[in-house]
Amino acid sequence: MGECSRSRRDFISHLPQELVVSILTQLPIRDAVKTSILSTKWRYQWANLTQLVFDQHDTNFSFVGDNQVAKTEFQDFISRFLLLHHAPIRNFKLITSDLKNPSDLDQWLLFLSRKPIKKLVLDVGGHQDPLLYTPPCIFLFQNLTRLKLCGFAVKPPPGFQGFPCLKYLTLDRDTISLEVVENLISSCPLLEKFKCRCIDQLALTVRAPNLRHLTVVASFEDLYLQNTPLLASLYIDFCEKVLEAIILVKVPLTFDCLKFIDLRGITFENMNKAYVLHLLLQSPNLQKLKVWTAVFGWARFQDADADLEFWERECPPDFAFKQLKIVDMEGVYTENDVEFIKFVLPRSPVLEVMTIWVDRREMEMADEVLHLQRACPKIDVQLF
Repeated sequence: MGECSRSRRDFISHLPQELVVSILTQLPIRDAVKTSILSTKWRYQWANLTQLVFDQHDTNFSFVGDNQVAKTEFQDFISRFLLLHHAPIRNFKLITSDLKNPSDLDQWLLFLSRKPIKKLVLDVGGHQDPLLYTPPCIFLFQNLTRLKLCGFAVKPPPGFQGFPCLKYLTLDRDTISLEVVENLISSCPLLEKFKCRCIDQLALTVRAPNLRHLTVVASFEDLYLQNTPLLASLYIDFCEKVLEAIILVKVPLTFDCLKFIDLRGITFENMNKAYVLHLLLQSPNLQKLKVWTAVFGWARFQDADADLEFWERECPPDFAFKQLKIVDMEGVYTENDVEFIKFVLPRSPVLEVMTIWVDRREMEMADEVLHLQRACPKIDVQLF
């Protein structure tokens, strides 16, 4: 009877292995290690984890300012953890703002390269000067389906043939040459989603026949969507350098699968509008359009000669947005912005709603847009 009572009290030691691992996966990794004190059966259960997240910002790692001791402790913890870990590892995520010993990263990745890693996230903050080069071991992970690199100078080793299984690629706050990024994209034959927020100025050509989702935030000179027949959603954030002097090329293909376009930092006072027009003309099945006009530097265009006839002059007379149902436009600062609205409205026969966000301080623009609203009940004007 006493033994049965003790068994009921110690139910935690008799949980199924799958449930134990599931519980540990929900905990910060240092807390997962501490569960070894719960019972003898829980000792080293953390070594069976298949998803590892090492986050420097975890409250269990006491970083205060430039606490070099704590940073060293964080890296030592990772090294000891991997040394004792014996289960397969599917996902590995590292988040740190400063690697005190970058050579440790090489050792960790060399260890992980012998594991069946499917998802790899490495975020080193991008605060080092110069940026850390990507360790060559990264390019040995041939089973990866997801890869995210943040804060690196990306440079694959000579002879790199790509990631044959990769479907999701994110480059965030990295520096990367034009040749490297284009080769990286084209050498991932199954790539479906690509996000790029890079420091370098690029004239980017995207060749990815299976790509469905593309996000680009960069000081790019040109953006060629050369071989992306399955593209379904496109997010482009135009940077200020683009606005000042750079003309984006015409879109060369028709995107039959493209349903959603999100354009940010756009201004219709320069040749960016030519790129926007050609992109819209080549997207016959577009259903949702977001346009966020640029706030920075917009005033310098106010006195420029505005080509208010551009949309009517350049657009084919029979063109229509046959599938467009939702338009969201934030920021109406100039007559060119209003002209874009006038261009979209009469060519959208199935439009359900156009939401326009107008700066209430720009009363002249707000009044003109409100007149459009009275003429078309589909327009929803929001003042901010």
